[in-house]
Parts: sequence; structure tokens; C-alpha cells
Amino acid sequence: MLHYQQWGAGDPLIALAPLALESTAFAGMAQVLADQGLRTLAVDLPGFGRTPAPDAPLTPARLAAPVIELARSLEKPPILLGMSLGGRVALEACLRRPRAFGGAVMLAPYLPWRRYRWALPVARFLDPRWGEYLPLERIWPLLERLAHTLEARPRFEQDWFARACVRVVYYSSCPATRVSFLSAARELALDPAFGEEGIWTRLSGLSPPACFVWLGRDGLIPADHAAHVADALPRSDRLEVPCSAHFVNGEHFHCLERAVGTAVASVLERSGRRRWRGRHALAPCLADVPVEPVEEPGSPLHASGAR
Repeated sequence: MLHYQQWGAGDPLIALAPLALESTAFAGMAQVLADQGLRTLAVDLPGFGRTPAPDAPLTPARLAAPVIELARSLEKPPILLGMSLGGRVALEACLRRPRAFGGAVMLAPYLPWRRYRWALPVARFLDPRWGEYLPLERIWPLLERLAHTLEARPRFEQDWFARACVRVVYYSSCPATRVSFLSAARELALDPAFGEEGIWTRLSGLSPPACFVWLGRDGLIPADHAAHVADALPRSDRLEVPCSAHFVNGEHFHCLERAVGTAVASVLERSGRRRWRGRHALAPCLADVPVEPVEEPGSPLHASGAR
């Protein structure tokens, strides 16, 4: 069963988190989307959060399968929002079942390296079961205290992705979660770049309206990916957020939130249109603009469920 949490009311949007993170990472961003009349269903991908892992490698296709199932169970094709690993899974889901989705927003998506491919086969020697042998569960009270201490830092107060990253310290005390992390990381490294199953080869076949959001301070995703995606998908929109990074953004997290809201609005605008021309834009920095605090999970705004 695919566990998810939902916020807001209106048309559905499925949100997919980065590697090792889970649904609470979208608690702040969901408020921005709720203001746009959207209901965010943030899922725990298999192996993370409350969704159990299958007894098989966590490939993008295997992670995408229950997302497709969830989308087909909804009242209308949802928008799909994915970040990093979630962005790669979103692409896989849209390529495999394009009619199940009304559009997609890929936020700093992981895509296979185009260069240095010779180094990646080393990942084949990584055995995810090694995660069972790290005795971190013996010190879980210390890890929990450390996570709570870091999460309470003022810099992270409204940076929901950073707070979710901090909680990974605590989640690492679970052997099954460690195995899932290593399995998903291994499959990302081995993800084919080109050929019949290669994502770069298949990318031009993406048919739902799409917007790619790239982060100016992102030290994890190669900068040239944006240009290569634009070449493969000239009809996709591209939005750059110069002040934002892959995970910890602090006061710039609101810039990222608003940029995602803009990207989703762009996809909704193009939904149902057969022809369009890709647009490129820069998102403004809102760091000096006061932002109302977001309600914590557990408030009346918050609900959860499973499929």
C-alpha cells in the first residue's frame, strides 16, 4: 500500500519526495498549492516513510508503479510534482502512462550522468543489505534527540525540505530504511542514460505538459542538464530559481515554494492544449518579503490516507 498525506481541497496533485525523504517534506509547499485550489497528495515512496519496500531493487520503474495506480484511482488525472529522485520517478510514470496525468513539474530532477559513465558500474558492487549491518538502531534515542535539536534551529523554521532532511538522521536508525536508501541510490547510479531503456533517449517522448524547475545554487544536479532537457523537450517550460539550492534553503525556501506554484500554474494553463511553445523564466527572490507561518501537520488542514 502506498501511504500518503494530503492537504488542501480541489483538483489533485501528487507530490514525490527526494531520496530518503517522505511526505512531510511537502507540508509547507502544500499550503501554497492549496491557495491555488489544489489538493496535494504527498506520498511516501516504497521503502520510505510508512510505505513498505518491495522485495526487489528500487528502480525508478518500480517506484513509479504504485504512483500510477494511485493516479488512476483519483477522480481526474492529477498533476505530478517530483523533486530529485521524485522528479525521476515522475518522469518514469508520465512516460509509461501519460494519460494517467494531467501534467508534470520536475523540481531539480535526478537524471543519469551523460559523462563519466565509465565510473558508474562500480555501483553494481554495492549490496543494499549492508545497511542491515550498521548498528545505528542501538543509538536511536541519541539520533532522535539530534534530529529534534537540528530541526528546531530558527533557520529551518519554514524550510520544510531542510527539516525533512534533518529527520533522515533519525530514520537512519531503521535497518529497513537504510537498505531502501542504498537500493534506490544504487539503481539511480545504474539508471541507463541512452538506448532503449535510457531516460535521455526516451525523454523526447514525454507527452503531458511539463515544466522543469532548476536551482541556481544546486551543487548536486549538473548544470548542463537544463540545456539538454530543453533540447530534448523544446515544448516544456523552464523556470530557474537562482537563489535556491537542492535541499537547505533557509529564508530562500519561500522563493522555491512560490516558484513551484508558478510552475504548477504553467502546467495547468497548458493542460488540454495540443500545441504550445516552451517558455523560459527566472523566479524572483522573495527572501525579504514577510511570509505567514504554515500550519503544522496535525492541524485541521492536515489528513492522511493510503492506497
